[in-house]
Amino acid sequence: MDRILAAVDISNFTTWVSSSQYSTPDTLIYGKVVTAINFFVIFSAVVAVIMLVVAGYTFITSAGDADKVEKATKTLSAAIIGMVIVFVAKILVQYVLGVISGQ
Repeated sequence: MDRILAAVDISNFTTWVSSSQYSTPDTLIYGKVVTAINFFVIFSAVVAVIMLVVAGYTFITSAGDADKVEKATKTLSAAIIGMVIVFVAKILVQYVLGVISGQ
């Protein structure tokens, strides 16, 4: 097994973090945390939309079945409450980070 499977030239790769973008470690941490928070908020919004669609489909196909209507109502409530919690958490974390980092 003396074969070379791949050769990669890494001499032209740029650094992941530009020193001009982040002047201090605090701004680096703040920027990375805000990026992660934004990713999770977008992900949770997509999940909430999927839950809303599922709840709507369950409502439509319930045909008067009380159990399905109750399940759809709970799914709808969970999606809305979950998104409220996510947005409140985002606001609180960004406020705390802003106070800590002075931004």
